[in-house]
Amino acid sequence: MSSSNPAVSDNPGANKPISNNNRAPGRGGRTTRAKSEIRRLAILKATIRVAAKEGIKGIKHRSVAREAGVPLAATTYYFRDINELISDAFMLYAKEAGAELKAFHDTLNLVLDGVPAEQLRRGAEFRPELCQRLTDFARAWMQEQFTRRREQVLAEQVFLMEALRDDRLARVARRYRQSWIDGLEQLLVRLDSPCPRQDGTLIVNVVLGMSYDLLLEVPGTEAEVLSASVARIVQLALGVEPEDLCAS
Repeated sequence: MSSSNPAVSDNPGANKPISNNNRAPGRGGRTTRAKSEIRRLAILKATIRVAAKEGIKGIKHRSVAREAGVPLAATTYYFRDINELISDAFMLYAKEAGAELKAFHDTLNLVLDGVPAEQLRRGAEFRPELCQRLTDFARAWMQEQFTRRREQVLAEQVFLMEALRDDRLARVARRYRQSWIDGLEQLLVRLDSPCPRQDGTLIVNVVLGMSYDLLLEVPGTEAEVLSASVARIVQLALGVEPEDLCAS
């Protein structure tokens, strides 16, 4: 499936005009618009769930309407075609996942705010302890992703795979991936990384690969192995060796 429409807004479904019936003045008009937006979001969230359950090929107007609990006509009213429905669903997913990722980055920045600047330098005495604290946060975040948000992470993989064939999804995927790298780069600059952009890119690539392996239940992705892998990623990013952690 491929779409070449270049006019893609960052607001899912923003390209769909609102009917004149939804533009009535006063409170009634606002209520109608609010209900319309709620239904549209319900359809997009249902599309994400269908993607997780059935893959891209399972996303049809009928299956999405059934999942959303809306009339079949509603899906064609809000979205011109199935391509627009899929791309808008991915944009919504990227927006929500990006907000969670930003919250994670903000938490890590709060941790760093409590550390004296000189102790953030590579080789500082506090470095191993800081590494352990960041590892604990990273482990908890990964655990959260594959328990509470497992369905969303599965949908993410579906959309990312389809982005290899769909130009509109590819643009969303690139922006989504870049938001990961940008947030990590800022953290790594504070952590005195000699190559924050490259390190951020490597971490994103590794985490995406780990996500795929976890969903596929590849041998070696059990909880203990995953925990050790996350720890090693943080150690490499901070320039801390395992023996340094033991000594601390």
